Amino acid sequence: MSSPQIDLLVRQLKKAQSDTLSAAAKVPEQNRLLQLQEGKATPLWLLGHLANTVNILVLRFILEQDGFLSRDVSRVFSPDFAGGTAPSADASLYPAWDEVVALYDKVLGAAIEGIAQLTDEDLPKPVPGRMPDPLRAYFSSIEVVLLQMVNHDAYHRGQIGMLANLTAK
Repeated sequence: MSSPQIDLLVRQLKKAQSDTLSAAAKVPEQNRLLQLQEGKATPLWLLGHLANTVNILVLRFILEQDGFLSRDVSRVFSPDFAGGTAPSADASLYPAWDEVVALYDKVLGAAIEGIAQLTDEDLPKPVPGRMPDPLRAYFSSIEVVLLQMVNHDAYHRGQIGMLANLTAK
């Protein structure tokens, strides 16, 4: 059976993954924990946040898999409004840069592989996993989640690129 919408979403997510990994590779070491002000995102946090979001929304809730991030790692890459901790420039709070890059790649790869098994008929369905009601109100269908993941990746990739090009003071 042909699933042109799924095929398009898979291509978009593969492109997002490739572009984000490329942006991450351009972040100078001294900028990986650069913040515009205290409590604001760093390139390392943003990359971990992208992995965490796909891990939760796609792997756990849509595909109903275990995912790859421990609860502790998930918490440090969740925004404070979602029960996480504010981003920090303290490297000791996070896995190493190369680990976060590899985690992002692994999570996105698994999500893309799983999404490729869906059909276009799955897209309007509600998310099957045990999603909290406040999230369910925002993510009304599988399609909405997947479209948001493409946009979410692009938004944060822009932040990563901007922070990569700033001069740390």
